[in-house]
Amino acid sequence: MADQITTATGTGDIIPLAYPIDVAATVAGVPRRKIFQAVADQKLTARKAGRSTIVERDELVAWIKSLPTRGKQPEPATAA
Repeated sequence: MADQITTATGTGDIIPLAYPIDVAATVAGVPRRKIFQAVADQKLTARKAGRSTIVERDELVAWIKSLPTRGKQPEPATAA
């Protein structure tokens, strides 16, 4: 999903800070309506940029991690 850019130091990937709703749904692997429902339920924060609705990448990751798990439980984060 990252775009290529050319910088003074060469070519690199742009890592988006936020995604439009359609892209957020695709990245999360859920239908658009799940994103809108999570926003309506105040479980996911969306922001408005003019007429566009965007979801910050970190917000999306946090929401995904807050979803119920099935099967093997995720490993706890270790301190570096």
